[in-house]
Amino acid sequence: MARTMRKLTYYKTTILLAFAFLVLQLGSCSSDTDAFNTPNTANTPPDVTPEATPEDSPEDTPEATPETPVVITEPEITAFRFSTADNEGLTTDIIGTLDKDTKTIHVELNPYSVAIQELMPTIALSSGTTVSPESKAVQDFSSEITYTVTAENGTIATYTIVPSLSGNICKSNLQESGPISVSANNQRIENLYIKTSNQHGIEINNFSGVVISNCIIEYTGAYTGIKFANADNLTINNCSITYTNAPSSGPLPDATRNCIEGIESQNLVITNVKVKDGSTGISLNQCDDSVLTYIEGHNMRGPYPRGQFVQYDKCIGGLLENFSVINDRNIAWTEDNISIYKSAGQQIKKGLIVGNNSPTGVGVLFEDQNTEGARGGFGGLVEDVDFLEMGNGVVSSVEGSKNVIFTRIRAKQIICGDLGQNRGVPTSNSLIFAAFGTAEGTGANKIVDCIVYNSCNPTNIVWPEHNFELIDYRDDIDFEPRKPIELHFTCP
Repeated sequence: MARTMRKLTYYKTTILLAFAFLVLQLGSCSSDTDAFNTPNTANTPPDVTPEATPEDSPEDTPEATPETPVVITEPEITAFRFSTADNEGLTTDIIGTLDKDTKTIHVELNPYSVAIQELMPTIALSSGTTVSPESKAVQDFSSEITYTVTAENGTIATYTIVPSLSGNICKSNLQESGPISVSANNQRIENLYIKTSNQHGIEINNFSGVVISNCIIEYTGAYTGIKFANADNLTINNCSITYTNAPSSGPLPDATRNCIEGIESQNLVITNVKVKDGSTGISLNQCDDSVLTYIEGHNMRGPYPRGQFVQYDKCIGGLLENFSVINDRNIAWTEDNISIYKSAGQQIKKGLIVGNNSPTGVGVLFEDQNTEGARGGFGGLVEDVDFLEMGNGVVSSVEGSKNVIFTRIRAKQIICGDLGQNRGVPTSNSLIFAAFGTAEGTGANKIVDCIVYNSCNPTNIVWPEHNFELIDYRDDIDFEPRKPIELHFTCP
């Protein structure tokens, strides 16, 4: 049966006013004077020819020889690439990323599609310089390689080519490392297998532009896999982060052992990242405009107040797209799967959430957007996300949050009984959509084109209805859930 309810009393009439604008075309001002004409510097008027004298004989008059400027060319690599014409297996050219300040060139290489031990680069140089090894000479790029550029006057510069291995990575093709503390802006941490039990796996404090790529991090103890503060423009790409020595089931010893934890860091990018068995997968505090894509999560362990796959705390905006978290309810110890606390503007898209065994936790929670310390105002979006094995709730906009849109949400296999590990039963009687804690009629939340299939409590779908401007869902159609994200960190 389809259920659609529109609250017309909440719509406001919009009066469209037509304004006429005068468009002014601005012309640029320029001089007609030809600044490149050679000025006439002769002292004799052009119509007067001076008489020749013996002293002016051509034999005795030396010709003026203009000075030739000395041009000193800096020895530089100006471009670096692997061309499809020269390298078998490449389907597109690989362009190196040049950092002139550090004289490093970063190249992304997939060892499973091209023989990285036998690659031929094409190297462009500044005028009058040479490079060793030469351009188009086959080299082994499975590790860093150095090129020396020499100018005509003997000045030299050394460039380091840093390969970043994309595609499948595993422990056997990474360099083993202990914990790392970042020490400079734009530092790159790549191709490492990091193990630690007495420090955070990677720690960043007050450095921007850091790149963490192609790393496997295994950490344990009261620490974090990656921890950062005041680390604007951080990129974490193609990494697996696992808390080791977790118990066979149930919570970790305390709530501090997150896979990734950041504070006061703007424009964060996390992509192709797997998090497993941490207190929380990704915890962000005052991290505005983050972009999280292709995130795979397994068995968040808590304990309370942790247990989230992703938590936003006092964050403005942010995108989480193409993600999945699979929690075995007999192993994990969850709270809310995605918590958006004192934050607004987040967009949660194209995801799969399986398993929640908290008697008070829900799938996606917007909470406290109007309380002290909250940032970003109101609102948010959850779109194209599937939920299975939820107990206490699927999606909520509560306790002062409003203007949240839930569109194309799909939920089934809702749990009414025991949630697992003796944690009890859902305190909400297995509610699906919630919007309490906002003044009556001011919630303006929306349920758009959603599906709730075979709920264990079919009379407890939406509450309270008056805090939803639109309620549009069906409960008579089954669906095939989205496929989980599967990132591979094992070698073929």
